[in-house]
Amino acid sequence: MSDTDLIVPINVNALPVNRANISNARSFEESDAGVYLQWQLPEALTGGYDHPDNGQIDFPLVPNRWLVVRYHGPANARQARGWLVQSDYLERDYPESPQWEARGTARSLTLYDSRTGPARTGRKLDMTVGSWVKPQGPAEGLFLTAAGPGLPTFAAYQPYNENVFSVHDSLVHRNGDPALPDDTLSYLVTGWYSNDGADNLSKSAGIGELLPPDPAELPPEPAWLTGILDALGQQPPGSSQTPRTLYSGTALGVTWRHDTDSRP
Repeated sequence: MSDTDLIVPINVNALPVNRANISNARSFEESDAGVYLQWQLPEALTGGYDHPDNGQIDFPLVPNRWLVVRYHGPANARQARGWLVQSDYLERDYPESPQWEARGTARSLTLYDSRTGPARTGRKLDMTVGSWVKPQGPAEGLFLTAAGPGLPTFAAYQPYNENVFSVHDSLVHRNGDPALPDDTLSYLVTGWYSNDGADNLSKSAGIGELLPPDPAELPPEPAWLTGILDALGQQPPGSSQTPRTLYSGTALGVTWRHDTDSRP
């Protein structure tokens, strides 16, 4: 993160599901216990715009990388665990890698392939296993939007978007034993674009990703950048470097109990 980055707050929701909850739900298994964490994209990234040339509804690109960090333990001995979410991962386009878990968790109907059927998107990497290696896949532009697989509620409904705009923090082992003691948990979520050119504050993207006008018709930098930052209540950075956008939010004080119902 640099002094030119612009931080946009997002809402992060956390739902703990434990053994007591699962016993009352027929479709759940022991491995489903844990915390379901979902982040809400800003409104500016979820609205579609009527394209004046072709009459189609265009949606702006959304961040395709997310860092999720869980904190717990006493103040003098905090423990952390993190995951890297590759939201625009396509199962058919990337080689298998043991580092990545839960690969291809969301079905993308808009990326249907006649040979393989619906493409599966989204995966997460446990940052405590091995070291981070940038994903190697096809050299093509970003494509992910809030209506990713052709569903208007894709970004809002957690079962549609696991490892895209949400993660399941499993807090039990496969045999049902606790993987983490009862505790109070907190989560930090931060997202960004893997390609700075897709960032809505970058000069190459301009505000054309958010608004209907042709980016070529927009005033040159820094006029357009100043306008955006003023609208967001920000002062233009002292540096001439164009800022990146970081989308960040927290879910604090999440009560985790392995066996008892901790809901209010």
